[in-house]
Amino acid sequence: MSEKPPVSEVHGRLFLVGVPRSGTTLLQALLAAHPQVTSFTESHLFSRPFRRVPGVGLVLTSDPTPRLVEFLAENGASAAEVAPWFGPPTPAELGSRLGRASHTKDVAVRLVAVLDNLGLQRGSPVWLEKTPRHLHAIDLLESVCDDGVPTRFVHLFRDGLQTVASLYAASRSWPESYELGTCIDRWNRDLEQSARYLDRSNHHFVCYETLTRDPEAVLRALFAALDLPWEASVLNDFGGVTDDLKTSDETWKGRVNRAIRPSATANDVLDERQREQVLGSLRRDAYDRLRRHALGEPGGE
Repeated sequence: MSEKPPVSEVHGRLFLVGVPRSGTTLLQALLAAHPQVTSFTESHLFSRPFRRVPGVGLVLTSDPTPRLVEFLAENGASAAEVAPWFGPPTPAELGSRLGRASHTKDVAVRLVAVLDNLGLQRGSPVWLEKTPRHLHAIDLLESVCDDGVPTRFVHLFRDGLQTVASLYAASRSWPESYELGTCIDRWNRDLEQSARYLDRSNHHFVCYETLTRDPEAVLRALFAALDLPWEASVLNDFGGVTDDLKTSDETWKGRVNRAIRPSATANDVLDERQREQVLGSLRRDAYDRLRRHALGEPGGE
């Protein structure tokens, strides 16, 4: 990304969340192409070191430093000044509900500060973090981003059949591939999770099918919701930022620099029996509710 004049404070934090393979990298690139926004590789900072504990919520269960060091290196920054902040939870911190919650929140505050500092180093008043699984860390993130800096969440969702097919196919090359039922459950669960936030004014919803059909209309509405001025240049420049948003092993993200058009691969990936299984298992009520509230939809946000 090009160098920008320094700014003295963060004016906005954006978290882009959703089901994997829903087009989040495309929307990330479009937002990151805005002159006032910088973005990063997927951090996983609020997912990998944390686990959900019944009756407690999201709890830090491992030292985030190794992933933090990797993340900063991916983004051309040094971890020297932040490594001493973190360490594994002490027995006392893990020994009580209050200790776990307190330590978790303290570390999450520091991790957000790392993102703030990285954005400021790049001279951007607004930063965007995109890790789809952070959808399940929203409550923690909202509790620690309470310092007056506007913090917003952009939820991207996509047709279930196409998402499940894409997730199923992509996972074939992952260390642990997903069964088709796992992909279906992920879509169902994640859309229900997004729907929990429909009544919150700092949450905004984008439908992949609408975005790819009419990107300018959706982006105009999204930029307005995020208090960003309209920049037509993002529709041409988004492909130029993708290299800064992916790691060396995320080869599939190179396709994002192509023209914006919907992707539909279910017929190529799934046979007829599998498609019937997916369509019979999708719980579309959450999708329909999200679509009614989505930016650019009739009667939407």
